[in-house]
Amino acid sequence: MKYRCAHCGKVNDKLAGHVNRARARGLNLYCNRKCSGLGRRLGKSEAQRKEEKRLYDIEYRAKNLEIIKAKKKAYFQRTYDRKAAAEYRKQRMHLHVEYCRRPEYREWKREYDRKYRAKEFGAFAEAYMLTLDLNREIKGRTTRHEVKYQNGATNKAQRRKRQAQTEERGRNSRRSGPGNPAAHGW
Repeated sequence: MKYRCAHCGKVNDKLAGHVNRARARGLNLYCNRKCSGLGRRLGKSEAQRKEEKRLYDIEYRAKNLEIIKAKKKAYFQRTYDRKAAAEYRKQRMHLHVEYCRRPEYREWKREYDRKYRAKEFGAFAEAYMLTLDLNREIKGRTTRHEVKYQNGATNKAQRRKRQAQTEERGRNSRRSGPGNPAAHGW
């Protein structure tokens, strides 16, 4: 029996039983599988189909997160090869080292480590980080010599020399009072 393809419009021939069954059920007839696939599409653009798939995937992952994680863990356990992984890491080590030298990574890592160390103080993490910043600022304003002197990290000879200079200055200031003519060169 003759019929017209619902997608391409070509006239074709099929058994009468096939054609009658399709008409009775209100189904379309197609000339081949390609026309059947194209004809059953809903007329959506590729971008629209991709967006729908993306949204479906998000929903599916939210519903089945535990199942997905379990499957991934099982797959990893089945396929992981320690020697191959070590060899792969060794081959890529130079790239990792270069990445770690980048200034933006170093800045990110510095901030990350700072927050990570502060976590052990719980609710006082912010106070800890502010204290660190304050100490860094104070240390930045003092010279190395001043820090050593404050910490008592100078040796005995240096301390004695400084003490003698201080005493000398004190003696000179007492001698050169306002009534002393020798202090003014009179």
